[in-house]
Amino acid sequence: MVHALRCLAFFTLLLGLSGLAGPAFAERDQSLAAQAATNYLHAAAVPMQAGNLDRAAAILEEGLERSLPTPEMLTLLAEVYRQQGRLNEASSAAEEAVAMDESYAPAHMQMGDIFMDLGWLESAAESYRAALVADEYAAAARYRLVHCLAESGRMRAAEQECREFMAKDESPQLCLALASILETQERYPEAMAAYDRAVELEQRCAEAHAGRAALFCRLGEYDQAMKASQTALGIDPRCAEAHASLGLASAHRDDFMGAYSHAVKAEQSGIDMSEVWAMLQGQN
Repeated sequence: MVHALRCLAFFTLLLGLSGLAGPAFAERDQSLAAQAATNYLHAAAVPMQAGNLDRAAAILEEGLERSLPTPEMLTLLAEVYRQQGRLNEASSAAEEAVAMDESYAPAHMQMGDIFMDLGWLESAAESYRAALVADEYAAAARYRLVHCLAESGRMRAAEQECREFMAKDESPQLCLALASILETQERYPEAMAAYDRAVELEQRCAEAHAGRAALFCRLGEYDQAMKASQTALGIDPRCAEAHASLGLASAHRDDFMGAYSHAVKAEQSGIDMSEVWAMLQGQN
């Protein structure tokens, strides 16, 4: 009888200890799973940066099966799918990331990018706004929302949003966005002022100098365009927009060899240089 009671007490103690240890083991397992997810993210980043999207997708897909799924992993997988043109699968992954954590701003931005690729501009704007609700300091969401509104032809709304963002946190990128909006509306002095402000905020902003160069070309001020283009190329020798403006300005200044050289580089990046080719043909 005493032996039976001792056995019962022993098993009761074991049950009690297992109950106490359960949360600790569960917490440890959760930590290991989270670490495994992080490892998969890092592993996928290497082939992704090298342009091997198939390998990156395979790593992330394996990670979702073998480790704890996270919004970060799902969002990165959505980006890989998007770059592969697999937009339906990208949308599913991003939606799952949002459902898992609505406060994760990059998942909302990923949804916005997918909607932009699909041409669903209203849905894209809603997603970028959702990203800003999740993180009001998400700078990328600000630029993308402004761009999205401009792409949909809502220039007044785009300008208003851009100016409101700039009032809170002025940046070269927002200045460039505003300059583009103003230039589209042919408000050239204001657009130039916005480009100038971008340069003031960041002297080595090649995009701002290239934007000034393009606007100088539009205004027929080719000497100024050449200077601004050369400044941009001194910062970023691969800046296609600067090559385009320098090609056009060179053609107008009868530097046909220079015009040809820069026009070729611009056209290789997808910029239409038909105006320069027409001018060069006219010299033959």
